[in-house]
Amino acid sequence: MSEISVVPMNAENFDAAKKMMEISFATTMEDLPKNSDANNHDCDLPSIDGILERPEETPLLFYQEGKMVGGAVLIVNADNNNILTLLFVDPACFDKGIGYQAWLEIEKRYPQTKTWTTETPTFLKKNVTFYVNKCGFHIISVKDPKNDESMFLFQKIMKQ
Repeated sequence: MSEISVVPMNAENFDAAKKMMEISFATTMEDLPKNSDANNHDCDLPSIDGILERPEETPLLFYQEGKMVGGAVLIVNADNNNILTLLFVDPACFDKGIGYQAWLEIEKRYPQTKTWTTETPTFLKKNVTFYVNKCGFHIISVKDPKNDESMFLFQKIMKQ
């Protein structure tokens, strides 16, 4: 597998990134089993509209062999307790290790990080498996556990 390069999202690549992210999240929802409780959820898909105007967020894109294969949005805090707001992969690259490679590149890019946190809907088992089994996050809480659209909150401790 060839290496992943990380570049900042900008005005020139924004439209392609937005389209890829929307397709990625829509595909994830379509891939759920038809009888899944998750199909009863009316979730709003994430949006990156306005991301380039928000200085507190760091939008990144991942390229492999010159082709965009995914992206992420981070919040890098002064205290080095950072947030992965979202991570997406081109559906054509699902199950090929791209998301994991991209995550490793993020970790390399921000070696000063003490902790990473992120969240995902509890019904997206593939996401939960990715964050826990592949990336080493731990579930630290459930937001709105009585709500049909509850979220797992994950944390990965990098430095004590």
